[in-house]
Amino acid sequence: MHARREEASRPAWDSDQLDSPIPPEVEAAYFDEALDSWVLSRHEDVLAAFRSSTLAPTGPRSEKTSTPEDEGALLKMREETLDALSPTQLRAWRERLMPFVHTLVQDLPEGQGVDLLAEYARPACLALAAIVTGIELGEAERLQDVAQAVSAAAAEPYDPILRSEAKLANAQLRPCFHAGPETLRDSGFVALSHTMPRLLGNAWYALLQHPQEWSLLHLQPDLVEQAIEESLRYAGLTRVLFRRATEDIDLGGCPVRRGDRIVLRIIAANRDPERFAHPNLFDSSRREAGQLALGAGPHSCVGASLIRMAAIAITRPLVERFAMGTVMEAVSWHGGSGFRSPVSLRVLLQGSSHQEQRAFEGVVTTIRE
Repeated sequence: MHARREEASRPAWDSDQLDSPIPPEVEAAYFDEALDSWVLSRHEDVLAAFRSSTLAPTGPRSEKTSTPEDEGALLKMREETLDALSPTQLRAWRERLMPFVHTLVQDLPEGQGVDLLAEYARPACLALAAIVTGIELGEAERLQDVAQAVSAAAAEPYDPILRSEAKLANAQLRPCFHAGPETLRDSGFVALSHTMPRLLGNAWYALLQHPQEWSLLHLQPDLVEQAIEESLRYAGLTRVLFRRATEDIDLGGCPVRRGDRIVLRIIAANRDPERFAHPNLFDSSRREAGQLALGAGPHSCVGASLIRMAAIAITRPLVERFAMGTVMEAVSWHGGSGFRSPVSLRVLLQGSSHQEQRAFEGVVTTIRE
């Protein structure tokens, strides 16, 4: 018996959702007839797939096996993007973003309801998208609605209507960006203006479900970097990724043949008890490395450093100013087999007095012990 999918024809598993009442089911590699694909969910198997030179990235619908020319073009694009995301450049972008972020966080009301996504994450991420792609904020605001169609298709790549709408949106977006490597133009704008807020929505939802972790970060904001890494493991956005074999290979004990498709269940791999102690607990002080939300090996996410910088830069001021946040209403979700995130996060934010802060310290210490 294998983990139950939401629909037989789509690689989306019921338990691979942040709000699932049961944790992701991790199981040995197997061939799924309905998907016509090998399915990997164990951490060691997914990591081996990421590191393999005989498994090429592919899309959910693609039947094409990449050629050496394709690989060469992708490698060149990857090198250009990594050069553009130098530590010096990331610091410069961060310095330009932070005044805007601090203004946003200071404007968030204390003691009354606020939608963290609409009033904080999305405007902060849109500002960063404008900075990185070299366009004016007003132009970014105009293009935000167009980019929504591309993001929606990425969230559910099996919907033909969304794919058609995304194709038209891409044609509109492409001529609007001219600076930097191709990956940081229209696709970079979509990623920062839409995917990044979704990623933050999942991370903050996890924090809100673990109030002691929020309190810990309020008291020890230097832990935010570690907490973001834990949020990528525990509440990562990408549900599955796809590979196609370019040669015969044994993978997780399975005889994968050239041309076979492989589905990587990223969320399940990040909750594998063979790799992570107490995998279904969110622990900001966790020191076990190896989360796979941003990939690994030669095909790891080329924008990983930018994603981490943005997540830390936007999250830290929030938890520094507010000692806790309480969800005020049931969370609705949008997305699909690609990724899934809250539509909104309406919360009650509260600061802390000195006495309250000392009380939080006692609570956190007790929990940790």
